[in-house]
Amino acid sequence: MILYTIGYGHWPAPRRMKGMIDALKSAGVKLLVDSRHSPCSSNVEPTSTYGPRDWKLQAGDAGIAHHLEAASIGYRWLGELGNPQKNDPEMTILREHLAAHDLRWPVNRGLLVLRDLLDSGPCALLCACDDPNKCHRTVIAAAMRERFPAFAIEICHLPK
Repeated sequence: MILYTIGYGHWPAPRRMKGMIDALKSAGVKLLVDSRHSPCSSNVEPTSTYGPRDWKLQAGDAGIAHHLEAASIGYRWLGELGNPQKNDPEMTILREHLAAHDLRWPVNRGLLVLRDLLDSGPCALLCACDDPNKCHRTVIAAAMRERFPAFAIEICHLPK
């Protein structure tokens, strides 16, 4: 079983959604699992640097869920898989919570949900980071492989 990961920061903003959708479709991904802690814009003003964008979660017929649906790719925001300390490059808290296997930590509950989602077909974990080696999605994917060895999970970072 392959668990894909993808970081939308790989593409410049004008080509971001198209590049992401093309990479997901070429890999046969049926469901994009958003592992961002905060997938919404931090400002509601469209002209703001931090305003609504296609790759952000938005209401109605806008944003990432709408674009993915139009491309026949499902979308699921799984906030439990978000990095609780976004400004820690070592991901100390995330790693400690994963090591504890304790269900009081959201990430461990999120892994159980992701395990069930993997049964429905090829999935990809989404984050903003362009480099998977510096991103929490790689830590999450590795935890899935270790936690559920019966799935024989292979991790593949998109784009290839």
